[in-house]
Amino acid sequence: MPSGLLTNVVPLDKHWTDRSGRSDIAFVTHLKHSLKARVTLLTLVISMTGIWSLTLFASQRLQADMVRMQGEQQLSTASTVAAQVNGAIEDRLRGLEDYAKGRFSADVIANAALAQERLETALILRSMFNAGLFLTDAKGTAIASLPVSTPRVGVNYMDRDSVAEALKEARSIVGRPSIGKVLRTPIVHMVAPVLDARGTVIGALVGATDLGQPNFLDKVTSNRYGRTGSYLLVSKKHRLVVTATAKSRAMEALPASGISPTLDRFIEGHEGVAVFTNPVGVEVLAAVKGVPAADWYAVAALPTEEAFAPVHKLRDTMLLAALLITLLSGGMTWWMLRRQLQPMEVAARELVALSDMGRPLTPLPVTRQDEIGQLVAGFNRLLVELDQRQQALMESEERWKFALEGSGDGVWDWNVQTGEAHYSKRWKEMLGFAESEVQNKASEWSDRVHPEDISKVMAAIQAHIDARTPSVEIEFRMLCKDGRWTWILGRGIVASRTSDGRPLRLVGTNTDITARRQLEEQIRQQALLDALTGLPNRRMLSDRLDQAMASSKRTGHYGALMAIDLDNFKTLNDAHGHAAGDLLLVEVGRRLRSCVREVDTVARTGGDEFVVVIGELGNERNDAVLQAGFVAEKVRASLSAPYLLTSGKEGRAEPRIEHRCTASIGVALFVDHAATPDDVLSSADSAMYQAKGAGRNAVRIHGALDGRHGATAVSQNEGWRRV
Repeated sequence: MPSGLLTNVVPLDKHWTDRSGRSDIAFVTHLKHSLKARVTLLTLVISMTGIWSLTLFASQRLQADMVRMQGEQQLSTASTVAAQVNGAIEDRLRGLEDYAKGRFSADVIANAALAQERLETALILRSMFNAGLFLTDAKGTAIASLPVSTPRVGVNYMDRDSVAEALKEARSIVGRPSIGKVLRTPIVHMVAPVLDARGTVIGALVGATDLGQPNFLDKVTSNRYGRTGSYLLVSKKHRLVVTATAKSRAMEALPASGISPTLDRFIEGHEGVAVFTNPVGVEVLAAVKGVPAADWYAVAALPTEEAFAPVHKLRDTMLLAALLITLLSGGMTWWMLRRQLQPMEVAARELVALSDMGRPLTPLPVTRQDEIGQLVAGFNRLLVELDQRQQALMESEERWKFALEGSGDGVWDWNVQTGEAHYSKRWKEMLGFAESEVQNKASEWSDRVHPEDISKVMAAIQAHIDARTPSVEIEFRMLCKDGRWTWILGRGIVASRTSDGRPLRLVGTNTDITARRQLEEQIRQQALLDALTGLPNRRMLSDRLDQAMASSKRTGHYGALMAIDLDNFKTLNDAHGHAAGDLLLVEVGRRLRSCVREVDTVARTGGDEFVVVIGELGNERNDAVLQAGFVAEKVRASLSAPYLLTSGKEGRAEPRIEHRCTASIGVALFVDHAATPDDVLSSADSAMYQAKGAGRNAVRIHGALDGRHGATAVSQNEGWRRV
């Protein structure tokens, strides 16, 4: 910091450092340069303490008598209002409880369509709540809503105290006034628990009252008390105005505990009359009576200006005389203070000019050696530090901007509280949009996330918001302008939070990783599929067989594995070349797929060897043997049909050749047993070699691997028999 900015600063205790023999001179000098001392002395000289004290004493005595008489009348009115509101709330809670009994069983709660149908019959109950009704499950998620046009279904309300307490404590509750999750207007929820036959809470029936629209409380609050007075309903537990004659006060938070002792007494349950300044700054005479059904209280409030109008008229007459006397002294005080504070005003104007005009931050002139002079000098020191920080911030922002633009990532900035979001030019280009085609709304991002990915994306964001992860990093798909889905790597972090940890702002980047994902998928397919036939290879077969055996063990149903080997395949390769052999293998794969279900697996394990895995053959062993045999015979017959192949031999005149090829098939059954996949493959191979040994073009079924001794079935023209 330049030392020149400190030359005019005078320490507060400069004239007090040497107290030996000069204390009287130091004291006088201090008073001369003390703004506080000058203002205090001038105020003491010009104040008319006696006159104002007498005036205030008389007005307070008159006002005390008026409070007593007016308060008795207002308390009677407040009691009537409280009784009306209490009765209306009890009727609605009773209606919810009566309707919840017996109409919503556990089966109904589990069936959203049936729950909606039951809810739509609550026409009388619907008339009691202007914002409709909705039914939640035991976890607080809405499963039915009335009216249907209000999209509450699927919304979770466990963060609403009324729903959470009703589900937890199994009792009816009037909730905290809050902004509705769907309607986005001030809402009061009344909640009754839904119990099953054993008394267990299985859901909640909720009635919603929109405080911003005409509702049952308007019968009380639509009128004024007196000419300028009003009625209010206040939630004691939540220190909130529920509704009032002035609708704008709905959802108004009352001052925190300790700010208004009178208000604190009412919150603690005191009923009666008091004069105090209300939260909007108006002094009122208030009569308070409790509404026990909702833990509210009703208030009949009348501004003291109207309540004590007769007293004020008399007081005004007395004050007029005091006012005339004080006008002269007040004018002198104003003139004196203006003169004394002129340097501060000059400094303030100069600071405003520096801010508005964007001029360089330069030191302000110090013209006096009192507190104001010290204040200006302090400003000068702050200006120097502020200028240094601004320069550092600008340099940091330039580096940050350069880094982001160079990375090719799209940047987003989301204000969690307002829902407003900003997207960089690159972010929009990544999805094929122009600068003006994307609005500054968070929905511009969320609406474009693939429906299958949105849940995991929101879960990742919530985990970071809850401080369970240091940042968000997740891959998902987003919809482009031209209808394509592009893969995105999203990164983000909470940039700022409230004092209680709630997120205020999230920032992050989007990176296009479509090319990388496509390459990964290509590599994965190459690793799991046979390059020639496109069928699963041995690696994928192992996984599919594990799944089939696990399913068989779980359900008790038999499954089967067929080992298929083409007979005399080498003859085709020798006669027509490997290209013709490849065409035959591709056609064999196609025929095998046509012989089995889509859920079954056809794989090529190498050369002319194929494997078929079939599941769900029933839980009777003999039936499973027959079904497996029929499928195997179907496969054998299909593979025995003639093949028309394009010749793969160079110089061959015929464009197509006819070839006949048979197959030897071995079948092994498996069910709930301790055999491994290798055991099943070995058994199928063994049966297949039996088929080859029997003259080929045959099917052999090995006994089920169920712990009993094996058996073999062979195909005959008239059916299947055991040997």
